[in-house]
Amino acid sequence: MILVIAEHKDDRAKPITDELLTFAQRAGRDFGQPVGIVVLGSNTSSLVDQLKDRRIDRIIAAEHPLLAEYNPDSYVRALKPILEQEKPFVVAAGHSTQGVDFMPRLAVSLQRPLISGCVEYEKQGDRLVLTRQIFNAKMNMKTIPRGAPPYLATLAPGAYPGDEVETGGAPEIVRASVELPDGPHGRRVVERAEAPKGKVDLTSAPIIVAGGRGLKQKENFSIIFELAEALGAAVGASRPVVDAEWLPREYQIGSSGQTVSPKLYFAIGISGAIQHLVGMQGSRCIVAINKDPEAPIFKVAHYGIVDDLFKVTPALTKLVKDLKGGQSH
Repeated sequence: MILVIAEHKDDRAKPITDELLTFAQRAGRDFGQPVGIVVLGSNTSSLVDQLKDRRIDRIIAAEHPLLAEYNPDSYVRALKPILEQEKPFVVAAGHSTQGVDFMPRLAVSLQRPLISGCVEYEKQGDRLVLTRQIFNAKMNMKTIPRGAPPYLATLAPGAYPGDEVETGGAPEIVRASVELPDGPHGRRVVERAEAPKGKVDLTSAPIIVAGGRGLKQKENFSIIFELAEALGAAVGASRPVVDAEWLPREYQIGSSGQTVSPKLYFAIGISGAIQHLVGMQGSRCIVAINKDPEAPIFKVAHYGIVDDLFKVTPALTKLVKDLKGGQSH
Protein backbone atom coordinates (compact mmCIF):
# COMPACT_ATOMS: atom_id res chain seq x y z
CA MET A 1 0.00 0.00 0.00
CA ILE A 2 1.03 3.59 -0.69
CA LEU A 3 -0.18 5.26 2.50
CA VAL A 4 -0.69 9.01 2.76
CA ILE A 5 -0.88 10.94 6.04
CA ALA A 6 -3.55 13.59 5.54
CA GLU A 7 -2.77 17.14 6.55
CA HIS A 8 -5.71 19.30 7.53
CA LYS A 9 -6.78 22.43 9.34
CA ASP A 10 -10.20 23.59 10.58
CA ASP A 11 -11.84 20.40 9.28
CA ARG A 12 -10.56 21.01 5.74
CA ALA A 13 -7.89 19.03 3.95
CA LYS A 14 -4.91 21.18 3.03
CA PRO A 15 -3.84 21.37 -0.66
CA ILE A 16 -0.78 19.20 0.10
CA THR A 17 -3.13 16.28 0.81
CA ASP A 18 -4.34 16.12 -2.81
CA GLU A 19 -0.73 16.48 -3.98
CA LEU A 20 0.21 13.48 -1.85
CA LEU A 21 -2.73 11.50 -3.23
CA THR A 22 -1.65 12.28 -6.80
CA PHE A 23 1.76 10.83 -5.97
CA ALA A 24 0.19 7.81 -4.26
CA GLN A 25 -2.12 7.06 -7.18
CA ARG A 26 0.73 7.19 -9.70
CA ALA A 27 3.15 5.20 -7.58
CA GLY A 28 0.43 2.71 -6.68
CA ARG A 29 -0.25 2.09 -10.35
CA ASP A 30 3.45 1.63 -11.15
CA PHE A 31 4.15 -0.70 -8.24
CA GLY A 32 0.82 -2.53 -8.18
CA GLN A 33 -0.04 -1.18 -4.73
CA PRO A 34 -3.38 0.00 -3.32
CA VAL A 35 -3.75 3.57 -2.11
CA GLY A 36 -4.66 4.42 1.46
CA ILE A 37 -4.89 7.55 3.57
CA VAL A 38 -4.81 8.04 7.33
CA VAL A 39 -6.85 10.86 8.85
CA LEU A 40 -5.99 11.76 12.44
CA GLY A 41 -8.19 13.92 14.65
CA SER A 42 -10.78 14.04 17.40
CA ASN A 43 -13.66 14.00 14.90
CA THR A 44 -12.74 13.01 11.35
CA SER A 45 -16.23 12.62 9.82
CA SER A 46 -16.07 15.84 7.80
CA LEU A 47 -12.60 15.07 6.47
CA VAL A 48 -13.55 11.51 5.55
CA ASP A 49 -16.55 12.84 3.63
CA GLN A 50 -14.29 15.23 1.70
CA LEU A 51 -11.96 12.38 0.69
CA LYS A 52 -14.60 9.82 -0.28
CA ASP A 53 -14.75 10.92 -3.92
CA ARG A 54 -11.00 10.46 -4.46
CA ARG A 55 -9.75 7.24 -6.02
CA ILE A 56 -8.60 5.68 -2.76
CA ASP A 57 -8.83 2.04 -1.72
CA ARG A 58 -8.94 2.63 2.02
CA ILE A 59 -9.51 5.57 4.35
CA ILE A 60 -8.28 4.93 7.87
CA ALA A 61 -9.88 7.26 10.40
CA ALA A 62 -8.06 7.42 13.73
CA GLU A 63 -9.88 9.41 16.40
CA HIS A 64 -8.93 10.39 19.93
CA PRO A 65 -9.54 13.53 22.02
CA LEU A 66 -5.78 14.12 22.25
CA LEU A 67 -5.62 14.30 18.45
CA ALA A 68 -7.82 17.41 18.38
CA GLU A 69 -4.63 19.48 18.26
CA TYR A 70 -1.55 18.47 16.30
CA ASN A 71 1.15 16.99 18.52
CA PRO A 72 4.09 15.02 17.06
CA ASP A 73 4.25 12.56 19.95
CA SER A 74 0.54 11.80 19.69
CA TYR A 75 0.82 11.40 15.92
CA VAL A 76 3.66 8.91 16.24
CA ARG A 77 1.88 6.92 18.95
CA ALA A 78 -1.30 6.80 16.88
CA LEU A 79 0.40 5.99 13.57
CA LYS A 80 2.83 3.29 14.69
CA PRO A 81 0.25 0.53 15.37
CA ILE A 82 -1.61 1.44 12.17
CA LEU A 83 1.55 1.04 10.10
CA GLU A 84 2.45 -2.20 11.85
CA GLN A 85 -0.96 -3.59 10.94
CA GLU A 86 -1.22 -2.24 7.37
CA LYS A 87 2.43 -2.96 6.45
CA PRO A 88 2.55 -0.30 3.70
CA PHE A 89 5.16 -0.11 0.98
CA VAL A 90 5.53 3.69 1.24
CA VAL A 91 4.33 6.18 3.85
CA ALA A 92 4.10 9.72 2.44
CA ALA A 93 3.53 13.03 4.23
CA GLY A 94 3.99 16.64 3.16
CA HIS A 95 7.37 18.34 3.53
CA SER A 96 5.62 20.99 5.61
CA THR A 97 6.23 22.34 9.09
CA GLN A 98 4.07 19.49 10.35
CA GLY A 99 5.55 16.74 8.19
CA VAL A 100 9.16 17.61 8.96
CA ASP A 101 8.23 17.61 12.65
CA PHE A 102 6.64 14.19 13.13
CA MET A 103 8.02 12.08 10.24
CA PRO A 104 11.62 11.88 11.58
CA ARG A 105 10.20 10.79 14.96
CA LEU A 106 8.06 8.18 13.23
CA ALA A 107 11.06 6.90 11.24
CA VAL A 108 13.10 6.51 14.42
CA SER A 109 10.22 4.77 16.17
CA LEU A 110 9.84 2.30 13.30
CA GLN A 111 13.60 2.06 12.63
CA ARG A 112 12.92 2.68 8.95
CA PRO A 113 14.55 5.10 6.46
CA LEU A 114 13.13 8.55 5.76
CA ILE A 115 13.82 10.45 2.53
CA SER A 116 12.77 14.07 2.93
CA GLY A 117 11.79 16.79 0.48
CA CYS A 118 11.19 14.45 -2.48
CA VAL A 119 10.19 15.94 -5.83
CA GLU A 120 9.74 12.80 -7.94
CA TYR A 121 10.06 9.04 -7.99
CA GLU A 122 10.90 6.34 -10.50
CA LYS A 123 10.79 2.58 -10.69
CA GLN A 124 13.98 0.64 -11.37
CA GLY A 125 12.98 -2.99 -11.64
CA ASP A 126 11.05 -3.56 -8.44
CA ARG A 127 12.97 -0.88 -6.54
CA LEU A 128 11.74 2.58 -5.60
CA VAL A 129 14.02 5.51 -6.43
CA LEU A 130 13.22 8.86 -4.82
CA THR A 131 14.67 12.18 -5.98
CA ARG A 132 15.27 15.14 -3.70
CA GLN A 133 16.87 18.50 -4.43
CA ILE A 134 20.01 19.57 -2.62
CA PHE A 135 22.24 22.67 -2.48
CA ASN A 136 19.29 25.06 -2.91
CA ALA A 137 17.90 22.93 -5.75
CA LYS A 138 21.11 23.22 -7.80
CA MET A 139 21.45 19.42 -7.83
CA ASN A 140 19.14 16.41 -7.74
CA MET A 141 20.03 13.42 -5.58
CA LYS A 142 18.49 10.04 -6.29
CA THR A 143 18.06 7.74 -3.32
CA ILE A 144 17.20 4.03 -3.18
CA PRO A 145 15.89 3.19 0.30
CA ARG A 146 17.66 0.21 1.86
CA GLY A 147 16.14 -2.66 3.74
CA ALA A 148 12.54 -3.81 3.85
CA PRO A 149 9.57 -1.45 3.64
CA PRO A 150 7.86 0.64 4.77
CA TYR A 151 9.84 3.48 3.29
CA LEU A 152 8.99 6.91 4.68
CA ALA A 153 9.07 10.05 2.53
CA THR A 154 8.05 13.68 2.72
CA LEU A 155 7.08 15.33 -0.57
CA ALA A 156 7.93 18.92 -1.39
CA PRO A 157 4.89 21.16 -1.90
CA GLY A 158 4.14 21.49 -5.60
CA ALA A 159 6.04 18.35 -6.57
CA TYR A 160 2.77 16.76 -7.75
CA PRO A 161 -0.27 18.66 -9.05
CA GLY A 162 -3.12 18.39 -6.58
CA ASP A 163 -5.70 19.24 -9.22
CA GLU A 164 -4.79 16.03 -11.10
CA VAL A 165 -5.88 13.76 -8.24
CA GLU A 166 -8.14 11.04 -9.63
CA THR A 167 -11.70 10.82 -8.40
CA GLY A 168 -14.48 8.27 -8.68
CA GLY A 169 -13.47 5.92 -5.90
CA ALA A 170 -15.51 3.93 -3.43
CA PRO A 171 -13.04 3.58 -0.56
CA GLU A 172 -13.33 1.21 2.35
CA ILE A 173 -13.71 3.23 5.57
CA VAL A 174 -11.80 1.77 8.50
CA ARG A 175 -12.09 3.09 12.04
CA ALA A 176 -8.79 2.50 13.80
CA SER A 177 -8.69 2.27 17.57
CA VAL A 178 -6.25 4.71 19.13
CA GLU A 179 -4.80 4.36 22.61
CA LEU A 180 -2.88 7.32 23.92
CA PRO A 181 -1.63 7.60 27.48
CA ASP A 182 -2.91 10.40 29.67
CA GLY A 183 -0.52 13.00 30.97
CA PRO A 184 1.98 15.32 29.26
CA HIS A 185 2.95 14.55 25.66
CA GLY A 186 6.11 16.60 25.38
CA ARG A 187 4.35 19.77 24.35
CA ARG A 188 0.96 21.41 24.51
CA VAL A 189 -0.68 24.22 22.59
CA VAL A 190 -1.21 27.26 24.79
CA GLU A 191 -2.21 29.74 22.07
CA ARG A 192 -2.60 30.05 18.31
CA ALA A 193 -1.59 33.28 16.58
CA GLU A 194 -2.07 33.47 12.82
CA ALA A 195 0.63 35.31 10.93
CA PRO A 196 -0.83 38.21 8.94
CA LYS A 197 -1.41 37.28 5.32
CA GLY A 198 -2.39 39.04 2.14
CA LYS A 199 -5.91 38.74 0.84
CA VAL A 200 -5.21 35.10 -0.06
CA ASP A 201 -2.89 32.62 1.64
CA LEU A 202 0.04 32.22 -0.77
CA THR A 203 0.39 28.51 -0.09
CA SER A 204 -3.12 27.81 -1.40
CA ALA A 205 -3.51 30.63 -3.95
CA PRO A 206 -4.27 29.41 -7.51
CA ILE A 207 -2.81 32.60 -9.06
CA ILE A 208 0.10 34.67 -7.73
CA VAL A 209 1.51 37.92 -9.05
CA ALA A 210 5.01 38.41 -7.64
CA GLY A 211 7.20 41.48 -7.95
CA GLY A 212 10.93 41.94 -7.56
CA ARG A 213 13.67 44.50 -7.37
CA GLY A 214 13.03 45.52 -10.97
CA LEU A 215 10.11 47.63 -9.71
CA LYS A 216 12.79 50.06 -8.44
CA GLN A 217 10.84 51.53 -5.53
CA LYS A 218 8.08 50.70 -3.07
CA GLU A 219 5.48 52.99 -4.63
CA ASN A 220 5.73 51.15 -7.95
CA PHE A 221 4.38 47.99 -6.35
CA SER A 222 0.92 49.43 -6.92
CA ILE A 223 0.96 48.04 -10.47
CA ILE A 224 1.51 44.55 -9.02
CA PHE A 225 -1.47 44.93 -6.70
CA GLU A 226 -3.60 46.29 -9.55
CA LEU A 227 -2.85 43.29 -11.78
CA ALA A 228 -3.44 40.90 -8.88
CA GLU A 229 -6.79 42.52 -8.13
CA ALA A 230 -7.86 42.25 -11.77
CA LEU A 231 -6.93 38.56 -11.82
CA GLY A 232 -8.28 37.76 -8.36
CA ALA A 233 -4.75 36.73 -7.43
CA ALA A 234 -2.51 36.86 -4.38
CA VAL A 235 0.58 39.09 -4.26
CA GLY A 236 4.07 37.76 -3.60
CA ALA A 237 7.57 39.17 -3.57
CA SER A 238 11.23 38.24 -3.85
CA ARG A 239 13.60 38.58 -0.92
CA PRO A 240 15.21 41.89 -2.01
CA VAL A 241 11.75 43.48 -1.90
CA VAL A 242 11.21 42.29 1.67
CA ASP A 243 14.75 43.21 2.72
CA ALA A 244 14.15 46.72 1.40
CA GLU A 245 10.97 46.82 3.51
CA TRP A 246 8.73 47.46 0.54
CA LEU A 247 6.47 44.61 1.73
CA PRO A 248 6.21 42.60 4.97
CA ARG A 249 7.97 39.24 5.38
CA GLU A 250 4.78 37.20 4.85
CA TYR A 251 4.83 38.12 1.14
CA GLN A 252 8.27 36.56 0.56
CA ILE A 253 8.55 33.57 -1.74
CA GLY A 254 11.72 31.46 -1.84
CA SER A 255 14.04 29.33 0.24
CA SER A 256 13.76 31.68 3.22
CA GLY A 257 10.08 32.47 2.60
CA GLN A 258 7.06 30.53 1.45
CA THR A 259 7.06 27.67 -1.06
CA VAL A 260 4.17 27.98 -3.51
CA SER A 261 2.77 25.94 -6.40
CA PRO A 262 -0.08 27.90 -8.01
CA LYS A 263 -1.65 27.15 -11.37
CA LEU A 264 -0.40 30.52 -12.68
CA TYR A 265 2.61 32.51 -11.44
CA PHE A 266 3.63 35.94 -12.72
CA ALA A 267 7.26 36.88 -12.01
CA ILE A 268 7.53 40.60 -12.71
CA GLY A 269 10.89 42.32 -12.37
CA ILE A 270 12.36 39.22 -10.72
CA SER A 271 15.77 38.17 -12.02
CA GLY A 272 15.43 34.56 -10.83
CA ALA A 273 18.04 33.92 -8.15
CA ILE A 274 18.12 30.26 -7.13
CA GLN A 275 16.80 31.17 -3.67
CA HIS A 276 13.60 32.46 -5.30
CA LEU A 277 13.31 29.67 -7.86
CA VAL A 278 13.22 26.93 -5.23
CA GLY A 279 10.10 28.52 -3.78
CA MET A 280 8.06 28.79 -6.99
CA GLN A 281 9.39 26.42 -9.65
CA GLY A 282 6.62 23.93 -8.88
CA SER A 283 4.09 26.37 -10.39
CA ARG A 284 2.05 24.89 -13.24
CA CYS A 285 2.52 27.90 -15.54
CA ILE A 286 5.15 30.62 -15.05
CA VAL A 287 5.00 33.93 -16.90
CA ALA A 288 8.11 36.12 -16.58
CA ILE A 289 8.35 39.81 -17.43
CA ASN A 290 11.87 41.26 -17.44
CA LYS A 291 13.81 43.60 -19.70
CA ASP A 292 16.97 41.48 -19.36
CA PRO A 293 16.81 38.60 -21.88
CA GLU A 294 19.55 36.76 -19.95
CA ALA A 295 17.67 36.80 -16.63
CA PRO A 296 17.71 33.30 -15.05
CA ILE A 297 13.93 33.46 -14.52
CA PHE A 298 13.45 32.77 -18.23
CA LYS A 299 15.05 29.32 -17.81
CA VAL A 300 12.07 28.13 -15.75
CA ALA A 301 9.37 30.30 -17.34
CA HIS A 302 6.82 28.77 -19.69
CA TYR A 303 6.16 32.19 -21.22
CA GLY A 304 8.53 35.14 -21.25
CA ILE A 305 8.09 38.80 -22.13
CA VAL A 306 11.35 40.71 -22.66
CA ASP A 307 10.22 44.30 -22.27
CA ASP A 308 9.74 47.17 -19.84
CA LEU A 309 7.55 45.90 -16.99
CA PHE A 310 6.19 49.44 -16.50
CA LYS A 311 4.60 49.20 -19.97
CA VAL A 312 3.65 45.52 -20.01
CA THR A 313 2.09 45.17 -16.55
CA PRO A 314 -0.46 48.01 -16.86
CA ALA A 315 -1.29 46.77 -20.37
CA LEU A 316 -1.97 43.29 -18.97
CA THR A 317 -4.13 44.75 -16.24
CA LYS A 318 -6.19 46.69 -18.79
CA LEU A 319 -6.54 43.61 -20.99
CA VAL A 320 -7.80 41.49 -18.09
CA LYS A 321 -10.28 44.18 -17.04
CA ASP A 322 -11.51 44.59 -20.63
CA LEU A 323 -11.99 40.84 -21.01
CA LYS A 324 -13.86 40.62 -17.73
CA GLY A 325 -15.96 43.65 -18.67
CA GLY A 326 -16.88 42.02 -21.96
CA GLN A 327 -17.99 38.85 -20.18
CA SER A 328 -20.35 40.80 -17.93
CA HIS A 329 -22.34 42.20 -20.90
